[in-house]
Amino acid sequence: MVFPRSPEESIPQAPPDRRRRRRRQTSEDAQRQSERRARDRRRQRIAIGIGVALILVVMGIVGVGYYLEFFRPPRELAGQVRDVRFTMGDLVDRIRVLQGINRYQGGRVDLSTVPFEYLQDMIQAEIVRQAAPGLGFSVTDEDIDQELRRRFRPVQNPNELVDEGQLDQEYENALTTFLTSTKLSEDEYRRLVEEELLRQQLSLLIDTGIPAEIEQVEVAWMRMEQDGPADPQEVRNRLVREDFGVVAAEVGTPDGFTNQEGYVGWVPQGAFPDLDDILFGNPERNREALPEGEISDPYFSQDGVYIIHKISGPEVRPLRGFQHLADIDEETFNSMSAEERANLRRELTIRNKLAQQRTEEWFEDQVSRGSDEDWLTINFNSEVYAWVADQVQLSAPRIPQGPPVGGPGFP
Repeated sequence: MVFPRSPEESIPQAPPDRRRRRRRQTSEDAQRQSERRARDRRRQRIAIGIGVALILVVMGIVGVGYYLEFFRPPRELAGQVRDVRFTMGDLVDRIRVLQGINRYQGGRVDLSTVPFEYLQDMIQAEIVRQAAPGLGFSVTDEDIDQELRRRFRPVQNPNELVDEGQLDQEYENALTTFLTSTKLSEDEYRRLVEEELLRQQLSLLIDTGIPAEIEQVEVAWMRMEQDGPADPQEVRNRLVREDFGVVAAEVGTPDGFTNQEGYVGWVPQGAFPDLDDILFGNPERNREALPEGEISDPYFSQDGVYIIHKISGPEVRPLRGFQHLADIDEETFNSMSAEERANLRRELTIRNKLAQQRTEEWFEDQVSRGSDEDWLTINFNSEVYAWVADQVQLSAPRIPQGPPVGGPGFP
């Protein structure tokens, strides 16, 4: 009997070809599994990459939107006067301040024009603040205190005995109530008052440069709104058979310079720039002045449609100012007739209009010079305008309308 030499030899062995096929199949299965796992890992990495990319895109869109909507606009330059910069955020803050004041007084801010106008006001205020020392005037803290007391301190009746301490307390209460209602700090309001006083000082300085005698024309006019109910040409046709004063009283729109019959008085050149061509002529534009005694055809200007009656002139006449009024003693003033007082009032109104116009021309000249000499910048476009208007609209104060507090002279 023959015994095997080892235990393995007692086990039946598979044929060599079958063993090789089995090993090859096992290797191929392992390779396929490895490739499958590699493909799965690639798919997983691609999915993760796409997900991360989408998240980054969304975050980028949100970030860009935040930057464009909230971060950049309030920091964008609105204007600059030498080394003093104003951002769009500063402009929004200024409009909110004046919005609060207007709403407190029963008014409302017109967002169709206000942003650019207030930017101009900020630029002009800084121009006059920087120019004031060279022009020889200034506004002190005492000047501001005096103006605040004029606006908010009750006026003492000379026939009544009133404790000064009580008046001071009422002044403090009135000022505090105003600041609380308009959501202003005292520093913010004092700065606004300072700007107003600086403009007044500039106007007074310019007023002193108006000649004591100046060429003027005597006029009456009727002003109509361009989209008003009256047809300007039909109104002009009526003047062929009707009195100017009668028609003016019927269709004229008050403008603060005429009486009920449309009489204005003596007007110097430059007080109403839009009307200078027709009142005084303009050789550069080949415009002849309206002849003395004639009535013009409807004249279209930015302020409306005018029909002008040139009564007399031009002639050189004195133009009295507020210093003349200050020099009139009480007895002389009381002895003046109603007509004399009305004439003086008209004359002062026209002179004030001329001074205001020259003040605006001074600012226009400063802005032009500043732009040419590169010490003034104004940056305003429709996109930024829309952002400013939206911000102001969102923060519109909800202040109950009512009568303003304080004494006479309340702003």
